[in-house]
Amino acid sequence: MTSRQWQPPRLRLFEAAHRRATWLELLYDLVFVVAVAELAAVLAEGAGTAGILTFVGLFVPVWWAWAGYVFYANRFDTDDVSHRLLALPQILAVASMAASVGDIEQRSGLFAVSYAAARVLLIVAYVRAGRHVPEARPLTARYATGFAVAVVIWLASLAVEPPQRYALWAVALVIDLATPLLARRHQGKLPPQTEHLPERFGLFVVIVLGEVVAAVVIGLKGHDVTPGALLIALAGVAIAMGFWWLYFGHLDESVVLRTRLAGQVWVYSHLPLSLGLVAFGIGIEHAIAHPSRTSGSVAVPAALALAVLGVQHLCSRGRRAGVIRLAAAALVLAASLLPVVVALPAILLVAAAQVAYDLSRPLSAEGGA
Repeated sequence: MTSRQWQPPRLRLFEAAHRRATWLELLYDLVFVVAVAELAAVLAEGAGTAGILTFVGLFVPVWWAWAGYVFYANRFDTDDVSHRLLALPQILAVASMAASVGDIEQRSGLFAVSYAAARVLLIVAYVRAGRHVPEARPLTARYATGFAVAVVIWLASLAVEPPQRYALWAVALVIDLATPLLARRHQGKLPPQTEHLPERFGLFVVIVLGEVVAAVVIGLKGHDVTPGALLIALAGVAIAMGFWWLYFGHLDESVVLRTRLAGQVWVYSHLPLSLGLVAFGIGIEHAIAHPSRTSGSVAVPAALALAVLGVQHLCSRGRRAGVIRLAAAALVLAASLLPVVVALPAILLVAAAQVAYDLSRPLSAEGGA
């Protein structure tokens, strides 16, 4: 075992070398492919508002578990043995979370313990980073403290039964999500690494877009492949491709550092964006099975995704594009009252028009009025 294989955490923020996602990070993402698929199944099998709330309530901690590791790795990842020994058990914890979501009423305790375990490992990583990187200590101490308070509440939830248990989860998640916001002053001294962070969030968007394709395949697999079902499936995949184009055509690295507020809005906006894209895929799956219904399960999440893309443009100072995205979201939302066979072509047309608009602009127009 060489000394290079055991390294203390170090700041990665100001390194001149071009930085890409490591193989460990890609392995970490792999378990979230499974977790997102399990969450999509929860939404597909859920009934009404209760099913939607269950899906959202479980998606938030899964996404935050992923984001927590991403932010730590962005600043301190050395990909040495000690880092791997803290990261690999987190993969096991997330796998346990994924195994719990399909029967959350019976496995809520396992879900809580698994999430708490992933967060404890992250807290240990931050404490270790604070010990070895003195300039990062004010930030790591606040992260470790806030996340530890949330972990205590997650574990305390085991003492009560649902739905009281879920209420404690909600409180803990608020603390978890608010902790970085309350540490904004210290984040300014240790800004994110601009190449690495957009790539990592882009990879998660790829994961949720993949779930749209998976939902279409499941929808076609479970029903007769009639011309109508095939057209709905193709339209769903085409709209997903439109979302891919709109997102990755403007994955702006500079937004991460533009202002702390803009950067944090950009980061947190990926939560509703991911929710919307997964829900859109499940909406297409339902539309294949029930083409005569209204298109709320398709149009509402599509509108949410477009609205988030508009907000991200505003964070990138693309004001005109942002307003156009938000207007497109309003149009798509209005289509939720229409039958699926009418709404899907309309949504596809809106997405295609957005892509055409982007292609018609010069590259320098992104930051314009």
